[in-house]
Amino acid sequence: MIQRLRGVGARRHDDKGGGTTILLAGMSIALAFGAAMFFKITQLNDFRTRAQEGADAAALGALAPLRDEAVNLALQGIPPDMIGYWVTGADATAAAEKYAVKNDTELVGKVRQTSMLGYVAKATVQTKYCQLKDDRELTPQERDDLKAGRNLCTDTEGKKGIGRRAGATAIAKFFPPTCSYEWMPGEGSPDGGGSPLPARLLCNNVQVWPNGNRSKVSKLFKVRLVDKEDPQPYTGLPYGPGIGGPMPDPGPLPEGTPEMIKRVIAFAVAQLGTWYQWGGTCTNASRVAPTPANCDCSSLTQMAYRAAGIAIPRVTYDQVNYGRRIAPGQEKAGDLVFFRPGPRGPEHVGLVVDPEKGIMIHAPHTGARVEYANYKSRGPIAFVRPYNESRTA
Repeated sequence: MIQRLRGVGARRHDDKGGGTTILLAGMSIALAFGAAMFFKITQLNDFRTRAQEGADAAALGALAPLRDEAVNLALQGIPPDMIGYWVTGADATAAAEKYAVKNDTELVGKVRQTSMLGYVAKATVQTKYCQLKDDRELTPQERDDLKAGRNLCTDTEGKKGIGRRAGATAIAKFFPPTCSYEWMPGEGSPDGGGSPLPARLLCNNVQVWPNGNRSKVSKLFKVRLVDKEDPQPYTGLPYGPGIGGPMPDPGPLPEGTPEMIKRVIAFAVAQLGTWYQWGGTCTNASRVAPTPANCDCSSLTQMAYRAAGIAIPRVTYDQVNYGRRIAPGQEKAGDLVFFRPGPRGPEHVGLVVDPEKGIMIHAPHTGARVEYANYKSRGPIAFVRPYNESRTA
């Protein structure tokens, strides 16, 4: 009886141990499954975070060439506000890709730019690495892709398969400061026989030229993340209302004249008949009377180029050295033509319109109006092309 009871007791003890083992095994499996699921969720969240960081960096990086170009111009004493992205000669997608890669992400498609000047950039990325799917998660199409080696991705351990990537989108915008000159008092000649000289260039009331500190100047030019794109599309060319408003027809121009140079000339055409104003800004010229917003010779050429989103220096002495010298007879519409040598350089500048006939538009002198004139008969001393032709093609 005792033996039997012991046997029964022994069997009961054995059953209890087996149940515990099964329970523990079940708990272990559940814990392992839970840990695996927790790891997957955590990893996917990490991928999403990385994707957003990559998208932010890509959008900001797309505008880095524009910011760098603007800073360079400011340090040269050229107001860089209202320049177009095209003056950088850069590809926004290629610029963004460099920053996406640094964050273990890849661009999806091309960067989309908006605003007339290309100041807003939208970038979409996906993570470089993926989270591989378990076999039971694969769809029939994915199983077929896996067999054929199609649409594979790589996880963080270098294994290839069918998996999930995280994606994100970001939008960035360039915010340039407002820049303006302070002029040297009494420099130049009120009768148009010379250009006024700028004493310094201020951006947001900070001196950036001369002797600007690159690090400090760079901080004035912001690139920030924003929520929305600009409603105006970017075409790579200025058009419609905006810089200077709608432009008049520039008239017949030589075949092959770039669209942006047509706009340069159209701006000059719009100033015809307005009064000359020595030291004027050429921002709102009047046909009634000369005002500080009327044009002198070099502000006319500067603002004509500004209307096309191309920044050039303010005065003749600097304009003649900005760009490529062109041999006489090789000038094209849009080139600058210089006259009257002085102690600092040429004292007068015009804008070539018809090189075959030798016609320019210029602001002559005090008491005169902006007009067409023949430059060949006036003894030009230099021609300059103040833009990179490859960037206006």
